[in-house]
Amino acid sequence: MKTKVIVMCVLAAVLAAMSPCAWATVIVYGDKDICGTGTYPDEPTTGATLEGLAADVLTVSTVTIYNHGFPFIPYADFAGTDQIYVGSTQTASHDGYSTYAGRINGPQVITLDYGSLVPAGHIVETLTLGIGADDFQYGAFGQPYTATLNSQSASALTNRLNALNQTGPDTQFFSIGIDPAVLVASDVLTLSIDQGGTGGDGWAIDFLTVGVTTVIPEPATIALLGIGSLGLLRRRKEAR
Repeated sequence: MKTKVIVMCVLAAVLAAMSPCAWATVIVYGDKDICGTGTYPDEPTTGATLEGLAADVLTVSTVTIYNHGFPFIPYADFAGTDQIYVGSTQTASHDGYSTYAGRINGPQVITLDYGSLVPAGHIVETLTLGIGADDFQYGAFGQPYTATLNSQSASALTNRLNALNQTGPDTQFFSIGIDPAVLVASDVLTLSIDQGGTGGDGWAIDFLTVGVTTVIPEPATIALLGIGSLGLLRRRKEAR
């Protein structure tokens, strides 16, 4: 009976010490360089939450919107960043980006591997996507953006992109919580952005972030504690 009480106390202490979020960290994809045109005078993510957001919750950087020159090219940067895009079908031009010879027809597809943030035996509890958005201006020209994540509709993100009215070559960072239901076992998040209408309102992304919090699934936790308990029992029996 004494041994059982001791074991139960040890298990209670272990459970009390365990945090619900066993791991939380962030990866930055691409250079924070205002689409290759310069250096931020301060940290562009200031005021935005980089990890732990619930699905569809939005935060926006509180620092200045950064105006810059163009055109620019993605010189040795993360694939899909620092690149001017227009709609997959362009029939008109509404801004300077959409007339730039180096523009690319959408969709803009960016592949974000966050596997290094997920320890073995853990599952993703929250995923927060951050985007250094540049020159999104649906409000000015009425060319609607559409975003998908892992080929699934991302209405909250689409709404955010269409709410931007940067009215020129401006960059500002925002972050948004992603529904874990869209995530896949490979721990890769594939972001796709396209534009309808005339497709003639250019846009770009300077850099992105992914922040992940993870947990150990309850059955695995129980199994792990069970193994530890058996070992403790054996050692106490041997000592007796």
